[in-house]
Amino acid sequence: MAGARKTTEGGRGASKSAASDARYRAIVDTAVDAIVVIDESGRIAAFNPAAERLFGYAAAEMVGQNVNRLMPEPYHGEHDAYLERYRQTGERRIIGIGREVNGRRSDGSTFPLELSIAEWRENGKRFFTGVMRDVTARKRADELQRLMINELNHRVKNTLATVQSVAGQTLRNAEGLEDARENLTIRLLALARGHDILTRESWDGAELVDIVDAVVSAHGEPGRFVLDGPAVRLAPKATLALSMALHELMTNAAKYGALSNEVGRVLLTWRRIKGETGEVLHLKWEETDGPVVSPPSRQGFGSRLITGGLARELGGAVTLDYLASGLVCEINAQLGRTGESNRFIRGAA
Repeated sequence: MAGARKTTEGGRGASKSAASDARYRAIVDTAVDAIVVIDESGRIAAFNPAAERLFGYAAAEMVGQNVNRLMPEPYHGEHDAYLERYRQTGERRIIGIGREVNGRRSDGSTFPLELSIAEWRENGKRFFTGVMRDVTARKRADELQRLMINELNHRVKNTLATVQSVAGQTLRNAEGLEDARENLTIRLLALARGHDILTRESWDGAELVDIVDAVVSAHGEPGRFVLDGPAVRLAPKATLALSMALHELMTNAAKYGALSNEVGRVLLTWRRIKGETGEVLHLKWEETDGPVVSPPSRQGFGSRLITGGLARELGGAVTLDYLASGLVCEINAQLGRTGESNRFIRGAA
């Protein structure tokens, strides 16, 4: 009877061990992270389904293979020497620490992965369990964050430089403190409107018609404007420059030009024209039915901004003609081809 009891207890123990093994196997097989077990010679002893998905190999073809098959150079050639050195000296470089390394898929492509390794023993033999996770998305997000921070820093510096220039020029041309305060406030609001448009577009650029509409709406009386032109998308710096330039033209028209009386109008048109070196944007501001115009005695901030700053940011030519019938401003700028980095981003045809 005692022998029978011992056999029964042994069976229960084996059954319990089998159940435990099955439970651990289920955990490993359903783990989200790739799990690879190797022996002390670097041969793969276990390769879970997540590892199959990560590396593109079936477990059956990987068990018994050298784990360096999953590594690009220089890890591929160095791994066996690392294991040998560890066996002889006990020197650890990765075990129990975790680090970021590169993996190699079955198609030869490489990718960054986070690797943690644990050591364990069974029946006097040493094994290593590697837990791996693809961190491509995380690295891409980190890189994007760095780019965004750098871009934000660049934009802030540019904006501060623009504000400094606007403030300096406004004060230099002001007739008095009150005049300076009024003009500076208006110009900063114009700059802010340009920023608002770009913010809505995630600073990817802006449609020319949206820039024009924003300026016209801010100055009222939209019925006194004739607007016509195709879709053209501007880069961020060109967007801000054109917003400021249109504001100056609008302010000048309200004080001295077509918008200073009850019947004057502004025709603002733009066209894409085939040029010798590619497609050109031609934009024209034309005032009509206003008071008789004569050239100014000196060049003010607005004209300098238009003929200098705007021309520079658009990479083109800008002219101001003070015709007796009304001010005419013409802009000619090269349009970028699709995919090109340019001041202009070409819109749909």
